[in-house]
Amino acid sequence: MSLPARAWMWLRGTWAIAARELLSLLVTPMGYVVATLFLLQQGYDFALLLRVLNDPLAAPGPVMQYYFGGSFFIFWLPVVAISAAISMRLVAEERRQGTLEAVLTAPVQPSQFVVGKYVAALSYYVALWLPTLAFYLLLRGAGAAPDPGPVAAGYLGTLLSGASFLAIGLVASAAARSQLAAAIATFVVCTLLLLLGLLEPEVERESIATLLADTSLLAMMQDLAQGIVDGRWLWLHGAIATLGVWAAAVLVDPRRDLQRVAQWLLGAIVAVHLAWWGTRHATRDDWTSAQLYALSDRARAVLQGLERPVEVHTMIPPSQGGGRPNPLAAEVREVLRRMAEVTPQLRVIEVDPDRDRQLAEQLVAQHGLAGRELADGVVLLRSGVGTEQRRAQLLPDELVEWARGPDVQATGPRVQEFRGEEALLGAMLRVQPGAPVRACVTQGHGEPAIDGLEPYAGIAHLADLLRARDVTVSIADLDAAAGLSACDVVVVAGPSGQLPAAHVAAIERFADGGGELLVLAGAVLMPAREQLVRHGLEPLLARYGIAMGERVVVDPHAMPGGTPLLAFTLVEGWGEHPLVRPLAGRATSVVLVRELTLGGGEGEAAVPLLSVGEDGWAESDLLGIGRGAPPEPGDAGDRPGPIPVAAAAVRGGSRVVVIASDQFVLNAFLRDDVVYDHGRDLVLNALGWLTDRAQLLGIAARPREHVKLVLLPAQLERMTWMCLLGLPSLGVLMGLWVLWRRRT
Repeated sequence: MSLPARAWMWLRGTWAIAARELLSLLVTPMGYVVATLFLLQQGYDFALLLRVLNDPLAAPGPVMQYYFGGSFFIFWLPVVAISAAISMRLVAEERRQGTLEAVLTAPVQPSQFVVGKYVAALSYYVALWLPTLAFYLLLRGAGAAPDPGPVAAGYLGTLLSGASFLAIGLVASAAARSQLAAAIATFVVCTLLLLLGLLEPEVERESIATLLADTSLLAMMQDLAQGIVDGRWLWLHGAIATLGVWAAAVLVDPRRDLQRVAQWLLGAIVAVHLAWWGTRHATRDDWTSAQLYALSDRARAVLQGLERPVEVHTMIPPSQGGGRPNPLAAEVREVLRRMAEVTPQLRVIEVDPDRDRQLAEQLVAQHGLAGRELADGVVLLRSGVGTEQRRAQLLPDELVEWARGPDVQATGPRVQEFRGEEALLGAMLRVQPGAPVRACVTQGHGEPAIDGLEPYAGIAHLADLLRARDVTVSIADLDAAAGLSACDVVVVAGPSGQLPAAHVAAIERFADGGGELLVLAGAVLMPAREQLVRHGLEPLLARYGIAMGERVVVDPHAMPGGTPLLAFTLVEGWGEHPLVRPLAGRATSVVLVRELTLGGGEGEAAVPLLSVGEDGWAESDLLGIGRGAPPEPGDAGDRPGPIPVAAAAVRGGSRVVVIASDQFVLNAFLRDDVVYDHGRDLVLNALGWLTDRAQLLGIAARPREHVKLVLLPAQLERMTWMCLLGLPSLGVLMGLWVLWRRRT
């Protein structure tokens, strides 16, 4: 008989065994009793989860992530229990009834018998989980919209775990003499495998700790519930399932001898090596709709362009106050793992301050930090040796934006947005060789003090933000003949008076020579006059095609805590320029905006970066604004929207970015612990485009999924009853229908 014919005969025999086993599960009342109890337990767990997450103080978050990876009792206990219940009868029941020998004496090979049994058990396991998809539909019907990618990844993890546990149960059923013994053995072995990952922090030997971390089923489901799909899990569970089925085939084979055991051992060696090879070449895919964990193309380009190796030490405690998990640890570990896959220049070392206190304190001291950084966590970077070694460090507030609100006190810290990709890349570039960018800031014309810490009279936080990104900040010397020759970009931030003619001429010479300009100039009202203060750079900016008008731009989208119409927050209106493309859909607040008009100019056409919409306008009643009267649209001198708020232009070899507002860069608005939107990212992006610095181009922060359940009591009651009665009744109705069909 040819090989294809033999393969076809083997598949027919395997399918016959699988169909026989499935039929025994689907036509007996016990199969539906198991299904009903399983669905009742799942419905109860999900209803309990709904009530917890619907609490007003409950933290917003990915609801289905809590279902799949948040609790041992909600997810893992049902998986282990149902796997033991399904697999315990596969072989042990045949042996108890005395039908095992009869089946194996028929023209059925042990491999066909075992594979058929396993396929039937896995099919029944999948059928039990399919009705739980109703939970996702219930959430969508309630107005919550969980990301379908992590939900699909969670079900993939459920399938992989079940496949491995059923294979272990099949071996136990083939080795045991009774179903009870097989069930107990399966439950104990699977639970031990599940809990092995918890031993990783306690193991001293690094190789064993790494092995436990890489094979932790708890870590697997946490990753999958976030939408991170690591291909090595497919290889690992495939190897477990293959070895389990093969071992069961050897155990049920009546002709078992030393040769067959040796064959199994050789096959096990091959399977383990294949799994090891697969895990070495597996990739981590991002199944989230927004690709929250995938590196951007710009990040990959920066990593591939690193000139010399970078060593990164992460010292982030795994838990915070009250024993709550530290969300920053997983975020940083994931992005650094993906970065290390892109370039061999990156070496990442995780240091546990509790286990290796001496090394942690030594590293912190080398970077000139205090010991208190160990409590909150710190990422240390260094590159080079000897006198050429350069160091950088990142604190938690530079890596993430923490959620704020009353729920944080009860639920613990939560990541609102992850900014680690941009922060880590900027730090890596700071430790590379090369001169930093020099930004020269004008002073003496009413600008806020560059070193001033006053909330509304200083921009020290802006200067610190630039220095943290390897930008040297100094005061522009506009009086010396060569005062701007060493500057890469001149920043005019908030002048409230006229620049002297000599200073304007110096800036013009700098721009005509190819220098870059960043102008932050808002609307400064002249007392008791229908006129705005002119700073003297208007003719220069007009040569770029950006004209500064004499009206104040207003918009109804009020900035929280700001003066209505005069201080507003824009989410829409971003342009197509690469400078602001990463900020599309992000909120940015501006205060006292001066009118801009684009057109003309001597170079390329000016491009709007951000604009107010049609519901905004340019108000001409400056006296009314000065008296505090609310602006009203429709006056004869008003200009309807849309109106640019920021613009970019190129003239010759010189670039300019004009943002027609300046107060949003004051200390009061730029501090993370006071208010944060993406105004500072707009400034950083502008500097990045002006100076061609990739790390300043504002790789967009990654917002995490934060679904907040807001269910009315009646709505929550209906969903609870649907979980408690809807799914179990499905199993009851199917069982009654099968019973009726059998009797008729």
